[in-house]
Amino acid sequence: EGIGIYQLVFPLYALILTISSSGIPFVISKMVAEFNAKGLRRDSNNLLKVAVMILSLISFLFFIFVILCAKIISKAQGNSDAYICYFGLAPAIIFVGVISAFRGYFQGNLLMTPTAISNLLEQIFKLVFGLFLSQKLIKFGVIYSVLGALIAITISETISFLFLLIYYIFYRARCGTKLGESTKSYRSLSKKLIKISIPITLSGLVTPLTTMIDSFLVVNILKISGFSVARATSLLGIEAGVVEPLIHLPIVISISISMVLLPSISSLLISGENEKISELVSKAFQICLSISFAFLIGYIFFGGEIINFLYGKSFSSEDLLIAKKILYFSSINIIFMSVLQVSTVTLQSYGKYGKAVRNLVIGSVIKIVVESSLLFVSSINIFAVIISATICYIIIISLNLTQISKIVTINYSLLGEALVQDTIVCVSAFLFSFIFKSYFSDFMATVMAGSMTVLTFFVSYYIFFLKKNKRKTIKEELISERK
Repeated sequence: EGIGIYQLVFPLYALILTISSSGIPFVISKMVAEFNAKGLRRDSNNLLKVAVMILSLISFLFFIFVILCAKIISKAQGNSDAYICYFGLAPAIIFVGVISAFRGYFQGNLLMTPTAISNLLEQIFKLVFGLFLSQKLIKFGVIYSVLGALIAITISETISFLFLLIYYIFYRARCGTKLGESTKSYRSLSKKLIKISIPITLSGLVTPLTTMIDSFLVVNILKISGFSVARATSLLGIEAGVVEPLIHLPIVISISISMVLLPSISSLLISGENEKISELVSKAFQICLSISFAFLIGYIFFGGEIINFLYGKSFSSEDLLIAKKILYFSSINIIFMSVLQVSTVTLQSYGKYGKAVRNLVIGSVIKIVVESSLLFVSSINIFAVIISATICYIIIISLNLTQISKIVTINYSLLGEALVQDTIVCVSAFLFSFIFKSYFSDFMATVMAGSMTVLTFFVSYYIFFLKKNKRKTIKEELISERK
């Protein structure tokens, strides 16, 4: 239930986070790099000042909105008692915008260390204070325990902000005499900043906005279907707070690949190397398919033991069973989400931002309609979220790939190799699981079978892809030397 309450409150914060930290920081980074390349470091600093002022205003307005509307929002979400949790989270909103401005500025200066350290500080203090305050406040009830976890977010954002501010003061003092002259007015900087950041922000809003809508739909409709508020909130907590983090774990890899894919395609487009673009996009899909299939196999064979290990001591047997079923059914979305990530970035690399956003919107609208309908079926209940998400991903991917096929030739033989490699991993997982469960306890069998399956994945990946690419590179070098 506590996780469910957290998942009711956090989507609004994530939505505000996207508005304040998806578009403007990206533009800051880009503009700062351009200014620095021209030796206009004072313009870079003026841009940071403008960004801090704009984002501070936006963040403050959102802070006031959350404070004033907390009761209305929580009541609309179906759990009116959750309003107090918004008070614990609201102060964090003030710092989020300014933090993103500083990070964009430092990244534009090719300084990744401040962002890395501030992120690390955030996670450490969020974890430590979250556990401490949740434990101390649980005696007052579940709501107050969640409040403690959300107050920890405010503490972590404050510490992150103070670190970045101190780092900036020392950085500015070190290069203060080399700023040069200013060529842009504050007005022109603010206009350009807002103009470029709006479409980027809009494209990033689709997913958190859909999640936010989920937070209003799920509990309310489940209540109408006959579930109590506590049970409806618990089901949301199991799906969004227990299973989703496991499903999103491998997506980090596809996001990392996409971050490399975007600038790589952009630079190859300038030189007109279409064959290399085709190879690059095909390789990105291949890697994502290979890794996402491996996680799918892992969750199917070992998902039950993973859930038992993480939550066996705190969940009822009924909730554990539901969590396992949700994990099994939603595992397929790992593949869809990975392919979706790469396909969307490929479209963006070609400047087709409008088509990428349109496809996301179409899929998200269909998801909301399907989810709203299925939630009323009591036998389906929370599984409606998974079914609708799967349909959503399939539709968006189909639309994306239709567009991509018009501009890039995908090498499907590479994708076939990925499927063959993962078939080997799947068979090994089955065999290792069967053998070890005959001689060891479930937990030890899972650890040993899982370890052997991971080893099989890396060995097969090396044989199928890394070794093959190495031979291909040597062959190309020999041909080049002969010519």
